[in-house]
Amino acid sequence: MLKLILIPFFSILSAFTYAKDYEYQQFLSDNEISPLIKSDADQTVDVIEFSSFSCSHCAAFHNETLKEIRESDIYKNINYYIVDYPLNQAAFYASIIANCNADIRPSYTDSVYENYDIWTKSATGEEIIELLNNYGLQLGLEDEQLQSCLKDESLQNNLLSLQVSAQSNFGVESTPTFIIDGEKIQGNRPASEFIKVIKKKLKNK
Repeated sequence: MLKLILIPFFSILSAFTYAKDYEYQQFLSDNEISPLIKSDADQTVDVIEFSSFSCSHCAAFHNETLKEIRESDIYKNINYYIVDYPLNQAAFYASIIANCNADIRPSYTDSVYENYDIWTKSATGEEIIELLNNYGLQLGLEDEQLQSCLKDESLQNNLLSLQVSAQSNFGVESTPTFIIDGEKIQGNRPASEFIKVIKKKLKNK
């Protein structure tokens, strides 16, 4: 079992610079990243979110902004990706569980963000671990599979590698950061701003 020590991850990222010539499609392909939501429309826009489960602005995006986007007429045209960018070990721990089983990833992400004010206010790291584990187990993740993922160094190294790549290739330094068909947007914005950008991208297809 991983021990949870709440320290930031910034130090592992500071030595990298932004490589502007690296295309986001190549990043998705190189790292075999599949969309959480895949559009079957003729014209689509790729929305990549770099997020940390411990980030309050990410929780606000999922619990409020994304819900508004889902109700808009352009939602059917979106290929939506999430790339984990954990800002501390609590977020890293949640990311391990989220990537343990692709079938529960969307629901687990929703559960962690919907319960953000509960697990982030836990008094100890042990309480955080118990809650994050339970969100996965309640969605059908088997305990044996969970324990295997928590010991899987290749999974953990891959998560850290993606984070380093996000900073070095796209200048991601804070969460949430979005890349919408190659256009970088930092921070949670009103849903109307995201919808405007996506409509513009669709218009230019």
